[in-house]
Amino acid sequence: MFKAKTNYAKIAFDTILFYVSTGQIRKNDENKISADLKLKRACVVSIYDSNNNLRGCIGDMFPKNKYLYDEIIENAIAAASKDNRYNPLSKEELNQIKVTVDVLSMPQKVETFNDIKPQKYGLYVKDKGGSSGFVMPGTKGIKTTDQLIEAAKKAAGLTNKENKELEFMYFKSARYE
Repeated sequence: MFKAKTNYAKIAFDTILFYVSTGQIRKNDENKISADLKLKRACVVSIYDSNNNLRGCIGDMFPKNKYLYDEIIENAIAAASKDNRYNPLSKEELNQIKVTVDVLSMPQKVETFNDIKPQKYGLYVKDKGGSSGFVMPGTKGIKTTDQLIEAAKKAAGLTNKENKELEFMYFKSARYE
């Protein structure tokens, strides 16, 4: 059974366990939420199997909820049940998963790609029509800035667009296990 090293990962894991086991969502009262969880921050919750293969991953570039606490809970449930690349997590899998929570910095506009290192920064892209996507820092297989740009464009469904037609933003991430 996964033993979370941080409060963020514990919240995500406990949420997944309870949701997959009962189909219900359990939340703490607002007065029991610590100050760091009351920040308005975006996050990505990832679930890995016992072989460290991605099993589900959901998150947003910008916060949708009032608190990081609510972002973690919402994304944990979605990663377990709504990532369309995978079947919903089953009760039988609960003893074999590991969970991480990446808390994202506020994105900054890319002025030049010269300083955007794929191991240090993630990349968000959007077009004038509202299509958008992003790639996390340190994504496996992405070693160059050009690969990072192409992966972000692919995530947004914008591979046929010229870079000059798009808006790019970079961000950092802090991973909690």
